[in-house]
Amino acid sequence: MLDLFLLIFVLAFIGAGFRRPFIFVLAYTYIDVVSPQKVSWGILAQIPISLIAFLCAFGAWFVAEDKNGTRFSLRQFLMLMLLIYCGMTTQQADFPIEAAEKWSWVWKALVFAMFLPVTLRTRLRIEALTLFMVLSIGVIVIGGGIKTITGGGGYGNLRLLVDNNTGLYESSIISAVSIAVIPLALWLARFGTIFPPDWRVKTFAWALCFACALMPIGTGARTGLVCVVVLAALILRTAKRRMLIVSLMAAGALVSLPLLPAEFVARMSTIGNHQ
Repeated sequence: MLDLFLLIFVLAFIGAGFRRPFIFVLAYTYIDVVSPQKVSWGILAQIPISLIAFLCAFGAWFVAEDKNGTRFSLRQFLMLMLLIYCGMTTQQADFPIEAAEKWSWVWKALVFAMFLPVTLRTRLRIEALTLFMVLSIGVIVIGGGIKTITGGGGYGNLRLLVDNNTGLYESSIISAVSIAVIPLALWLARFGTIFPPDWRVKTFAWALCFACALMPIGTGARTGLVCVVVLAALILRTAKRRMLIVSLMAAGALVSLPLLPAEFVARMSTIGNHQ
């Protein structure tokens, strides 16, 4: 049933792009983040939906979009150089099998990252992309947060949608991305226009932020703790009532410390070394 639902959902998502071409970009974003082809075990796993979505997005932009003002920026040039460098080092890797596996998704991400800026021509498109990124990551994080609360977490033990330690499903990456999503979710809850802010939107946003905050605990990844510290520093950088916020952060840390799993505390105590 899950496999059938994913197949219908993805096909409907891509099909909607034929009416609104920018939806192809959103479809690729969802596929790239959630990887429904990895979640599925049936026909969807045999279809190159990521490639199809990208070709549709590029084709729709090439045929239907206004190209006035489109230019290749310095950032895109740097990403192109990074893509070439990654390709060259992959060919000379000491562990070619592992390197090839990572290259299989890295090159797609870099190519799409170079293509994406030329499609973001309006505020609505930027907001829509941000919303789909947040919701797509939420698909992974909400389940992970529930498993963490119920005791299913731990370094190397937390099982998300797929049992695959690559891409966003790698523990350090999902921990970092989860923390990075928090300010985006709060911004959408406050200033979003696609889902106008009301109590339902704000409740979901705060619940999602709570699930995101649980991911470093559930994964046991030290990267997540570093990202939490960085996020706290960024909040304090622009906050008006810094002492109040610092006091609340300190109180929250003191209250939560006894509730943290011993394995997580032990893992974080090794943050000063490479092990």
